[in-house]
Amino acid sequence: MAEEPRDDTPAPVVSPAQAWPTGAPGGYVAAIAPMPDPRSPLPGLPFGSSYRTPRTRWWKGLLSILIVIVGILLFTTIGGLVATIVDLVIGAQDADALMSGLIVMTPVVLLATNLSIVAAAALSIIAHRFVSGVRMGFFHSLRPGFRWRWLWISTAIAAPFYLAFAALNLLDPAYRIEMSSTALAFLAVIVLTTPLQAAAEEYMFRGVVQRAAGSWLRSPRWALIVGTIVSASIFSAVHFAADPWLIAYYFLFGVGLSILAQLTGGLESGIAIHTANNLFLLAVSAFTGSMDAGFDRSAGVGSPVLLLPIVMLAIVIAILAAVARRRRLARVTPEPPLV
Repeated sequence: MAEEPRDDTPAPVVSPAQAWPTGAPGGYVAAIAPMPDPRSPLPGLPFGSSYRTPRTRWWKGLLSILIVIVGILLFTTIGGLVATIVDLVIGAQDADALMSGLIVMTPVVLLATNLSIVAAAALSIIAHRFVSGVRMGFFHSLRPGFRWRWLWISTAIAAPFYLAFAALNLLDPAYRIEMSSTALAFLAVIVLTTPLQAAAEEYMFRGVVQRAAGSWLRSPRWALIVGTIVSASIFSAVHFAADPWLIAYYFLFGVGLSILAQLTGGLESGIAIHTANNLFLLAVSAFTGSMDAGFDRSAGVGSPVLLLPIVMLAIVIAILAAVARRRRLARVTPEPPLV
């Protein structure tokens, strides 16, 4: 498996034919850089600024953000309607309860929710490639291509923290493990689709929204600040929480993953954390019969306890950032090759 790109890549070698062109014997002609590729980020930029290209325009960033928001609202609405109809047909939902606005979390609803988010992320590809106009190779990180090895390293570091945190919930005497067919159906949906859902959210919010907002500013520092605030705010809003502690939790979770993308030069670490968090917590909810409670975001359900996973997130981010520095992962966009 190929090594992930590093910052210490040697400078391009100029061929003799370039250094000593025909018709100029004895005269050295220095290699010159080509015109910037309009589909590539400008050189030397961190992740939060990497939507700045020679063709950057303010409206492209705004349109990209709107595409993500509309995509989420559109596909989740359609997915929710389809799931509700299917559940009514198979008797998993009660029509009277639905009329009063009560929707029970079922494997079908969870499947529709996850697949809807994945479908919405497909629109973020359009925002990235055809609106912001950036090459697809930069969709994942600051070097073209997905850094699979760094994803597995990040998963190996983050997963034990989130597995332990999820297991702590089992210490609550109110939870009882249930081995039912519904729990197994939930588990199948979680294992097969939750990693895709977590990755989709990273591509939408950290991959597109953060960088689209960051493209409005020349300063990398302000691009990170503004991009992080915009991304985390929308990320929190689309979870439709009514509890102040839950709103703060989602916002701070988004802030942490935006900073992590900046420190590691890509989305792979955020995908690892997001997947581990959702996968283990949902698995515990499935086997304790608390899926409805896990998706309850009404006022009064949150508490200061939600700050604990944020503290854990900060610790994991610090570890991943240190490992990324040690491995000298690329943290700025590359210089164009000399010709």
